[in-house]
Formats: sequence, C-alpha cells, structure tokens
Amino acid sequence: MSGWLTVIYFGIELGIGIWPGSIALISDAFHTLSAVGGVLIALVAGRMAARPATRFQTFGSLRAEIVGAQANGFFLLKMAGLVFWMSLMRLQNPVDLPTTPMLFPAGAALITELISLSLLHKAQKTNLNIKGAYWHILQTFAGSLIIIVAALTIWFTDFLEIDPLLGMAFGLLLLWASWTIIRAALYILLDNVPRDLDLNEVQSAIEAIHGVDSVHHLHVWSITEGKNILSAHVLVSNFGEAEYTLQSIQAMLKSDFQMYFATIQLETEVCSEIEEAEEIDFLRQQPD
Repeated sequence: MSGWLTVIYFGIELGIGIWPGSIALISDAFHTLSAVGGVLIALVAGRMAARPATRFQTFGSLRAEIVGAQANGFFLLKMAGLVFWMSLMRLQNPVDLPTTPMLFPAGAALITELISLSLLHKAQKTNLNIKGAYWHILQTFAGSLIIIVAALTIWFTDFLEIDPLLGMAFGLLLLWASWTIIRAALYILLDNVPRDLDLNEVQSAIEAIHGVDSVHHLHVWSITEGKNILSAHVLVSNFGEAEYTLQSIQAMLKSDFQMYFATIQLETEVCSEIEEAEEIDFLRQQPD
C-alpha cells in the first residue's frame, strides 16, 4: 500500500510540476520516484530472499536486493544530473511561477508520506531492507517541506530564483543519496568486511576459546545487509576436544557477533597451501 500511495503521488506531482514549470516540484517528483524504487526493491527483494537455496544458487537470491539497490543508486545519480541541468537553465531565465499549484501537491505529499511512514515504521525496526525504504520516504517528506518554503517565499517576496536554487539543493540531496547507496552496495558486492565488525576482535575472541592455539585464513563478508558469513582455519592442540571447541566457537560467533553462518576448519598443524591461497590470508600478510 505504501508503494502505491507513493506511485500515485509521483504522477500527480510530476504533472503539476511540469504545468507551471517548477524545477523544485519536478526534482521533488523524481526524488519521490526514487522512494518508489526503494519500496519496490524492498518488496521484490523480500520475496526473492525467501526463495530456498538451489544447486545453482547455493546462497539463494539473498544478494538480489544489493544488485537492485545499486541499480537504484545509478538511477538517482542520473536524476541528480538532470535536476542540476534544469536548475541551471532556470537560473539564467527565472520564471514567475503560480504558487498555489506548488502548495497543494506539497501539502498532499506530507499527508501521503506520513501515511507511508506510519505503515513502515514498525517493520523498519527489525528489517534492514525495509529500513532503507523507510528512510527514502523520510527524505521525500523533508523535500515536501522545502517545496512549501519555496512557494511561500515566491508568494511573499517574489524571489523567483528560490525555485531553481531549491532544485539544485534537491540535486545535491539526490547526489548524496545515490553515492550512499552505490557505495554501500559496492562494499557488499566486493565481499569487504562489514563496517560494523572489527576483525581483530573476532580473531581475539576465537583465540580466547579453550583449546584454540591460533587462527588463519579468517574471512568475513556479508551475503546481504545484516547477514554476515565467516570462514576460518583454527589450529588446535588436542583433536580429542575438537567437538567441544567447535561448538564453543560457533556459539560465541552467534551470540557475540551475530554471525549468520560460519564454517570452521579445525587443524592440528597449519595446512600446506599454494601461493595464491596464502595471498588471501591477511593474517599471514601482517608483519611479524
């Protein structure tokens, strides 16, 4: 329902923005469209993420939402460029805009966005995917407030440049939003260590387990936002306690680091590896 409300409002706001030629309204309409994309990505990704793993997709489709988010980020980047271009053209030739057509859609937007925010408020507390859509709509809510400021400024002061200036402000907002989304998506797609995780702490916690001598080939990445995967080779002194040691490590990773899935290989001596494998073991790349 939240998505449909936003789609309907986007069409209305874009039409009203084109009619008087308000750059601020048109740019806000595109920002609203980005919120639609955020909601649709959340819905589609939620459905795809529920699909079970297969022989060809052993992690299922969990990364579909990351790929979709990246596409949405590049779309926002294109919209930011378009809004900047339109704003620069309007600054060179300011147009006297009727303020009433600007006030009504902005006022209606506040109501629509408040309804959408209330519908998503509960779910966004426990679902990172929905949280992204929630913040998208929250940004459009702020944009509607800016539109009202522009209309009132023109009404009382006849400062016509306020419309393209606010349009450029929206362009900056779109640019920031696009960069944030693209950077976050690329960070996950490149299998980087999650930003909220200190790998040194993970290493120390594993090595603090009774029976563990050392750790190598420690890797942590996110299969999707909020679902971290770990793999590690753990050197132990006594294979007789292997089961207890393994269970202790798994329990600790789950409780202390909220690890979604972990694969631990226990060894009594460091495994022999080819050179290429050693190059991806950051613990062996550290200076003694």
